[in-house]
Parts: sequence; structure tokens; C-alpha cells
Amino acid sequence: MPSEQRLHPASLLFDLVRHLRAFALPALLVFFGTQSSGAGDGRFGRLPTGWEVWLLLFLVPAVAASIVRYLTFRLHYAGRELVIRSGLLFRSERHIPFANIQNLDAVQNAVHRVLGVIEIRVQTGGGIGDEARLRVVRREVLDDMRRRVFEGRGPGAADSAETPIRAAADDSTATLLHLPIREVLLCGLLENRGMVIVGAAYGFAWESGLLNGMWDRLFGEETYGRGLFRSLIGGLFGGRGLPPAAVAVVLTGIAGALVLVRVLSMVWALVRLYDFRLSRTGEDLRTEYGLITRVTATIPIRRVQTVTIRQPPLHRWLARASVRVETAGRGAEAGGPWLAPLVRVTELPGLLHHIAPGVDMEGVAWQRVHPRALRRAVKPRLAIAGLTTVASAFALGWSAIVVLLISVGWAVVAARQYVRHLGWAEHDEGVLIRTGWLWRHVTLARANKIQSVSLRESPFDRRHGMASVRVDTAGAGVTSHRVDIPYLDRGVAARLAERLAAQAASTEFRW
Repeated sequence: MPSEQRLHPASLLFDLVRHLRAFALPALLVFFGTQSSGAGDGRFGRLPTGWEVWLLLFLVPAVAASIVRYLTFRLHYAGRELVIRSGLLFRSERHIPFANIQNLDAVQNAVHRVLGVIEIRVQTGGGIGDEARLRVVRREVLDDMRRRVFEGRGPGAADSAETPIRAAADDSTATLLHLPIREVLLCGLLENRGMVIVGAAYGFAWESGLLNGMWDRLFGEETYGRGLFRSLIGGLFGGRGLPPAAVAVVLTGIAGALVLVRVLSMVWALVRLYDFRLSRTGEDLRTEYGLITRVTATIPIRRVQTVTIRQPPLHRWLARASVRVETAGRGAEAGGPWLAPLVRVTELPGLLHHIAPGVDMEGVAWQRVHPRALRRAVKPRLAIAGLTTVASAFALGWSAIVVLLISVGWAVVAARQYVRHLGWAEHDEGVLIRTGWLWRHVTLARANKIQSVSLRESPFDRRHGMASVRVDTAGAGVTSHRVDIPYLDRGVAARLAERLAAQAASTEFRW
């Protein structure tokens, strides 16, 4: 295959669809705005007949830009780097060394598969998004790019792009995890992502008045709908008592919504994670999943920054867990890419062996935090309980004492369980932290990926002789479960930070 590549002609079609999709929402707002203005004398004034057609003129610059990009785009390999050229008036040339490429992901929806094309996303550790996105190219381009990048960036690789690249000796593919449909549906049931869909639909129905109309037709005008909540609030705070019919409708609605949320979540998981497969080829992990849009992501094992094991209550009850990893090119994602959306606890050690061979989660010697950590942890929760009681006293009067007893009891139990399950451990592979008693998380930060180690002391820490140690990696995102160990004895924290910093400094950092 020649080293220089161009975009597939179908890229023009996909760009047009993308522009139409971005244009659809403002166009609908304008359309319905003119419809609600009656004869045209409303918020948009009087518009001529057929004005909607003229809106298409706004697509002309975007389509022209897509055509220019298609005609000028060139991709070729020069030595050990990927070179991308594009632009007519404003030309750009990007050089992406193979050694800096963190991930090569592929996205292929149903239309892509029919046309025999694919979208490639090149990710490096230098930003929060994609370094390059190729919409769209032939499937052979992805195979050739993977071969050159993942096999041709080693020390002994050829410097010429035209030199054939030998396959590694250990290029055999082994499947580490495959989720059948039953496990995919179970994953959707546990993750409960359907709340987003239901919430959006409910908000639209509420604001548009469809919810009122539905309840009014079923139960009578202004009896339910918005009037339902008014009657409940009036009965609760007005001393009139709660209407039995309204309470029954609310409880039935809540139960139905919970069932609907779970069903939609299972459907979402089936579409999103269908035929999820995790495999290992040489030193790379590859995930493939998706029913309509097929996604393929490659994660080099040596570039994994952190590994997080997540176990919410339902996961533990069913002896399941989920595993996420972070690389420098994926730090901005919500918690990093899935390594295993759902895995049996009995299969977890074998899976982790491929990422951190020396770590045995069952045999980790967890260290406890400071003995006075409970006193520190319970005080903020008691303050919140007091504020909650004061706020409820205005509506409930002396009955707010019940709120006080419940909130204080919960604050003490939650703080005690939080401290009890909080732990940390050192290992040759790095440092681990364990948090949570309901939603449990265990995170390993690999020693050769540590960017910085921080020793922090707040005024409250200094008063109690405590400190916290925080470890940052290149892949840490805003929503990541970080290795941030609080409530440590000041001497223990100082020695831990010193050891981690020395370990990170003595270990060769490899992207």
C-alpha cells in the first residue's frame, strides 16, 4: 500500500450529514418560533413564503470547507512519524511521531460498513481531545496505520516508511473477556443509564404541556399534571392532609419510572456494548463493541497510567465489578475508557495480571489512616445535618427533631463506614487507594507513570498532626478516581511522599 493516503469520497457525504445535524436544532427553533407567531407578526416579524429554503444558504460555507478539505487532505508516513497536510489558503502540516501516539481508535457505524469505510481517531498525550480525526478512509488505511505505528515505533524499527515492517514474534491475539448478550443486559441493568433518557423526555413533556394534557384526559382537568404537585405540596405544608388518589398516582408513577429506566438502560447497553470483546495482541489491548456503531480502541499496556476497579452495591451482590484504565490520551474522558464494563470477580485477577502482573488484589496489605480520622470525617457531616434540620424546621416545626435524629445518625454511620473502608498500600508496581463503603473504588497508580507527588496540609490537618498525599499521573481527568490519601499521620505522610517521589524519579518514564 502506498505511504500517501487521501480521504474516501464518501467523506463528503458524512460531512454533509454532520452539517445538517448541527444545523437542524437552530432551524427547528426558528421554524417553531415562526409557527407560534401566527400570521408572521410575532417574535420573528413577517417572513415571506418559502423563507425556509433560504436557510440552506447557511450550509454553503460549511460544505465548501468540506470540499476543500477533501481535495487538499494528504496523509503519509515519513520515517517514524505521521504527517498530515490539509488546507488551500490556510495550509497546515502536522507531524505526529509514532512514539507519541497513545491510542488509535476506529468508529464504524452501519453506513460506514455498507460503504466499506471507517473513521480513525488518533490520540496523543498532548491534549484532552483527538490529535487527528480522519473522516473517512478505507479500512485498509487503518490496518496499515496500526501496522506502522504499533510495530514500527520500537528502537529497532526501520527509519524508512517504505521498508516493510516485520510483525512481532508475539503478535498472536488472545481473547481476555467477551460479554454475551446476557452479561451486556445485566451491565445495563446495573449501570442504570436510562435515567438520562427518561429525564430528558420528562422535561420536554413537562415544558411542552404534554404531561398536563395526558393526566387531564386520564383523571380530569387540573386534577393531576401540574395540579397534582400543587395538591401534594398544599397538603403537606398546608395541614390539609395528603390526597389519597394523588399519593397513589405518585407512587405508581415512581414505580413505573424506575422500571422504565432500567429497561431503557438495558436497551442502551445492548446498542452500545453489544459483542464487547477485550483481546490482547502482543503488548496491546484492544476493545471492540457496538451494535449499530462499531467501535475499536487500542490501548498499549505500557501506556496505562492508572487502573480503577469499581464495585457499587448491586455489583457486589452479584459478584461483579467493572474496570477502567486511563492513558495520557484519555484523561478527559469520564473516568477513562472501559477495560471491562462488567466482569465476574472470579475472573478479575486473571484480567489484572495482563496489566499489572505483580499486583495481587486479594493479598494487598492495606494500611489504615490516622486513629482520629473518624473525628475529622464526622464533623462536616454533622454540620450538614444541622443545616438540614434548621431548614426543615421552618416547614415542619417541632417535627424537625425527627429529621435531626435521622440526619445525625446517618452522619455518624456514614463517617464511620467511610473511615473503616479507607485504606492505602504501597507496591513495587505503584501505590493503591481504596475508598467507599457503598460505592467501592480501588485505584492503582503505576510507579513509572507518576508525574508528581504532593504533600498537603490544611489548617485542620496541622491542628491534628495530619497530612494528605496526592499522586498525579498524565492520564488523570476531572472525574477520575485519583490516588489522594487523606487523614494520614504527618510523619507517615512525609515518608510516603518521599518514597513515592524517589521511586518515580528512579524509574524510567516511558510513554
